[in-house]
Amino acid sequence: MSEVQEQKSNIGKVIGCGCAAIVIIGICGAAAAFIGFSKLMKSNTPYTDSIAAAQNSPAAAVALGEPIEPGFFPTGDISLNNGEGTVDFQIGVSGPKGTGKIFVKGNKESGSSSWSYETWELKVDGQEEAIPLE
Repeated sequence: MSEVQEQKSNIGKVIGCGCAAIVIIGICGAAAAFIGFSKLMKSNTPYTDSIAAAQNSPAAAVALGEPIEPGFFPTGDISLNNGEGTVDFQIGVSGPKGTGKIFVKGNKESGSSSWSYETWELKVDGQEEAIPLE
């Protein structure tokens, strides 16, 4: 192999390794953002209130069985600004007997320590009637 061909071969290897490193860094960054967002969503009051309400609901226990466990990642939005907030998200849940989704929609007034929910219910897959949460 000539010296020119060897240099071209080495340059190709360096470029290939550089591209691979950029891809790996991008994947790690996206995973970190996903995990951080998931932890942020799961640490807010509407999420923790909703999981506790489902786990303490006799009707949910009958429909899903016990224990009732949350899914990996809630979907939707939560917004907090100067003590006011809005929430509109869904949380997948499951138990030994089935699966469902908790639907949460509500707001928090400035100066209030609690959230009020317009929609706070569990819809069990395969059932028409939603189970209200309290």
